[in-house]
Amino acid sequence: MKPIKHLYLYFHDGQRLALRFPGTASDPVEIARGLSRQLESPFLSIAVDGDLMLIPRESIKYLQISPAPPVLPDATILGAQLIV
Repeated sequence: MKPIKHLYLYFHDGQRLALRFPGTASDPVEIARGLSRQLESPFLSIAVDGDLMLIPRESIKYLQISPAPPVLPDATILGAQLIV
């Protein structure tokens, strides 16, 4: 069974969208390609309950993926802790 991932989207207007989905590709190269494609697209595309959801990237303040994928974008700062 594939592990469950969580995606939290935080929007500029203060709203939050929480999604869960099964982990997809286990190949680190495929994970890196998928992340790169999503970051280059003007829309975040997600299949939700049989529907396609397209979210304009300019409306997203930030997003959080938990747990983090095993392959991260090149410029990622590692080992940070959230302080509130």
